[in-house]
Amino acid sequence: METHIPRYYGSFRCLAGECPHTCCADGWEIPVDPGTAALYKTLPGPLGERVRDFLTLDPQGEPCFPLGCGTCPFLTGEGLCHIHIQLGEEATPLICRTHPRFCYEYGPLRERGLCASCPEAVRLILEEDPVLLVRQEEGPEGLEETPPLLEPLLKARETALLLLNVEEASLAQKLQALLLFSNEVQVLLDREQLGEIPQLCGIYGEEFPLLDQGDLPPRAAALEKCLALLGDMDILQPQWRDLLAAGRARLDSPSSPLLGRQGERAAAYFLYRHWLRGVWDRDVLTWAEFAVLGTAVSHLLSPLSPEGFPGVFRLFCQELEHSEGNMAAVQDGLWERVSLAEMLATGK
Repeated sequence: METHIPRYYGSFRCLAGECPHTCCADGWEIPVDPGTAALYKTLPGPLGERVRDFLTLDPQGEPCFPLGCGTCPFLTGEGLCHIHIQLGEEATPLICRTHPRFCYEYGPLRERGLCASCPEAVRLILEEDPVLLVRQEEGPEGLEETPPLLEPLLKARETALLLLNVEEASLAQKLQALLLFSNEVQVLLDREQLGEIPQLCGIYGEEFPLLDQGDLPPRAAALEKCLALLGDMDILQPQWRDLLAAGRARLDSPSSPLLGRQGERAAAYFLYRHWLRGVWDRDVLTWAEFAVLGTAVSHLLSPLSPEGFPGVFRLFCQELEHSEGNMAAVQDGLWERVSLAEMLATGK
């Protein structure tokens, strides 16, 4: 099957003990896949006994390692894994072998990428433009039917990404153009006018809309709504709660222009990872707004973090993209609590 892979994907190497934010201490339960759970049931010796002592079931009845005090019980003081050291990577749970990689399938199309919750993945994402490589990989048995929205939304995503690369425009203008384009795509989806999406893409390929900033709500008020939305979700990391509170306190402070390349690459990451959700939920405007939300909030909070924009971008992705509940909440919130005009104002 056809597979899309960001060019930087193959460059990823886990930092292991050198990682400043190891995923083994991020407060998540570690799911144990059935094959690895079966291995652990027959594992001999003291390590086998220890593994079985910690192996439990999550609320859905699936095997997992609970994180006592937010840390995996097999994490060493050097930031390494006891199981990996003694038995090799193949004996660790599947999630440990694959994180931070993600893989989504849309009928005959597969897309791979790196989750921006990982510091090393963030470095790669923000240092390189999102060039996609196309490969052929073995797919599941049987011919996968192409979802009706796949081709038009792939074409529309290509245009959305191009809007982020218009050299003579500021990032704020690029994000506004992205939202205006996405809104028009959404209108065509809602009207079942899929055949007009390529024509719309052609128009935006030649024209770049600019808004009169005076027609938009105040930026501070728009960002306050965004921070309130994020603050009402489940908070996974205490420092995220602190950052959101500090961000509210500085909304009236003079703001600097949105970051250039890093902001563009962050927005492109969100588009690549989430735009094609519209193939299933017919909602692309929300996922474009999510890209703007993540970029604008990461910029707003970046002066408050010692790690700057990359650190806040990582925390945003960790808090939202690894929680199905938070992803559902942000989609509902962008539908119901934050208007398109307010999202357009976040980049003023």
